[in-house]
Amino acid sequence: MPANLPPEYIEAEQRYRNAKDKDEKLDALQEMLSLLPNHKGTDKIEADLRKRISDLKKSPQKKKGPTRAKTPDQIEPQGAGQVVLTGLPNSGKSALLDMTTNATPKVADFPFSTHGPTIGMLNYEDVQIQLIDTPPISDEHVETWVYNLIRKADLVLVLVDGSSEDPVEEYRATKNLLEEEGIYIFAPEDDYQKDAIGRTNRKGMLVLAKSDELEGKEVVAELEEVSGLATTPVSILDEESLTTFSKDVFDSLQKIRIYTKKPGEEPDLQEPYLLDKNSTVLEAVRSIHRNMVDNLDYIRIWGSGRFDGQEVAQDHRLKDGDVIEIHQE
Repeated sequence: MPANLPPEYIEAEQRYRNAKDKDEKLDALQEMLSLLPNHKGTDKIEADLRKRISDLKKSPQKKKGPTRAKTPDQIEPQGAGQVVLTGLPNSGKSALLDMTTNATPKVADFPFSTHGPTIGMLNYEDVQIQLIDTPPISDEHVETWVYNLIRKADLVLVLVDGSSEDPVEEYRATKNLLEEEGIYIFAPEDDYQKDAIGRTNRKGMLVLAKSDELEGKEVVAELEEVSGLATTPVSILDEESLTTFSKDVFDSLQKIRIYTKKPGEEPDLQEPYLLDKNSTVLEAVRSIHRNMVDNLDYIRIWGSGRFDGQEVAQDHRLKDGDVIEIHQE
């Protein structure tokens, strides 16, 4: 049976032949595979493409210039936290990063278009959060650094394609792949155990991407029941859902913003101090300047107190947006 290859496939094949490096070849092969007609006449071609893709992924990238000291998983955390996106091929990670940050990832409608980490900064009100897109995880070969980066994350975003036939089953497949690597995702508010030998516990949230293509709204409830994770539907075509996504990411980091003011002056609302959720007033003072604790007299608070300017005890637990006024002896 003739293959009847479309013109787009021929163009992708030519790009493969002209490719100079591993990434360009992978891009072309993946596009060829996605464009290949599905019938008996293309079975051998499909098998050959998959073998070439697998062999190419396992082959080392040719080095250019001096050897880099850092590996892709060695990314310095910035902002309110380091958040890593993970999911199966075509789950919508790159498109989400593109719409919510200043990063410019390669967005394509064929799988495995991401080959390295792509870093962007997500703005949420007056703080920034570091988002990192990673290559998709799958049954095929996945570079070790991808899982290492997930293990180091402050928060893991598990993306599921809302346009897929069965988003719940896609979540289960993603969960299984992570747990095969000893990575377990819990709701941020859960009191889970610390990491043990061969096991990494990370707080995370579930993101239902391409939510505008959902067959039914009950999918969100099903995902939350199966995963035990808060699920945020998001569409790059819906600005309101992107705003909700930003808030949910910040909330899931379990951080709070604290502001300061000097006696008789307006509060400084330009750059908040970031603390862990449920931090005390004393911990806030220590984070501003350790030496302040030695001469601390009392603290007034605006926000979560019973009234503005209330004097509070040192073990008073702060809430997001509180303003504190520190008085020293």
